Amino acid sequence: MNQYDIIISAEAMENIDQLVDYIHSQLEDPRAARQYHDGLIDTIQKLSFYAGSVGTNEFVQAMFGLDARSVIYKKMTIIYVIRGNVVYVKRVIAGSMIH
Repeated sequence: MNQYDIIISAEAMENIDQLVDYIHSQLEDPRAARQYHDGLIDTIQKLSFYAGSVGTNEFVQAMFGLDARSVIYKKMTIIYVIRGNVVYVKRVIAGSMIH
């Protein structure tokens, strides 16, 4: 089994930061914001063990390229591609955007 290195793009980190800020500020739940952040990062880090075994989704591929894959954390979709032994996390978007 391959083990992958993980690189999170600036755009994906911005997506995470915006979500966490929304939960913290708008929903006024700093504890939930921290838990959501930690859960997203943990899910991303776990891709180092299984990223290549995740199937593809036609809608994700249409939006992000034929080599794009995705995993779900709660209501968020983590979009990534694999290049050699590196997983590049491109975006973290609301799962409702994936059809």
